[in-house]
Amino acid sequence: MFFMRLRRSAKWAFIVLIFAFAFSFLFAGVGSGSGDLISGLLGLRGGNPVKSAEKNAAENPKDANALTKLAQAYDANNRRAAAIKTYRKYLKLKPKDPSGLTQLGRLQEEIATLRWDRYAALQSKLAVVSDPLSPDPLQTLAGADYLLTSYTTLLSTKLSNAYGSYTVAAQAWESTTKSYAKAVPATNTLPRALAEYQVVQVELQLAQNAGSAADYATAIKSYRTAIKFCKRFLRLTPKSPLAKQVKKLLADLQKVTSSS
Repeated sequence: MFFMRLRRSAKWAFIVLIFAFAFSFLFAGVGSGSGDLISGLLGLRGGNPVKSAEKNAAENPKDANALTKLAQAYDANNRRAAAIKTYRKYLKLKPKDPSGLTQLGRLQEEIATLRWDRYAALQSKLAVVSDPLSPDPLQTLAGADYLLTSYTTLLSTKLSNAYGSYTVAAQAWESTTKSYAKAVPATNTLPRALAEYQVVQVELQLAQNAGSAADYATAIKSYRTAIKFCKRFLRLTPKSPLAKQVKKLLADLQKVTSSS
């Protein structure tokens, strides 16, 4: 019991000591550099990293490092559009930088995925409304045919716009991936081959999405591009552990395109 009472009585004294210690560091200047440390911990200094990076980039518009830091700051704050725009500015200064192309491609992939998800969600809604086996409650109302037709037309328009928006994002991602493959020196055989194979993976995904949207012309185009890059991969690394898999994929793709 004695120790319990002692601990309770010491509690407030301990709190007073903490405030006294903090006051001496913050305002009395006790301890070399400690004011900066405490201020930083309390968030009193440092400012907004995005604004700081924007200011630095504005003052040094031709500084690739400043643009990289700005793009990273935007990316960290989920400002993808701003990050993409900044990486594009960076790549005008260093068009063959694999790192910059990789980061740009990643962000473009994220946007393409989000837009595809939106398209798929609208596609599901339209399927429910259009399915005769799943009657809509609106059918029981007077003038239901007109309401359903209007709603279906609205969904169809949104669906078309969503797919168009996805296509723009997908093409940007595709273009960056191809640029990345070109940026890797051909003398670096394995890295270049893997970059070529990455293009194949992107094209297969784009072809699959286009097929799901009944955009068969785009799907076939992506399959043919995938064939082209499969052949490049095999020329660069014919004895790669992935060679067998790529050969099989190539054969399957050739069957698909030849029958179309």
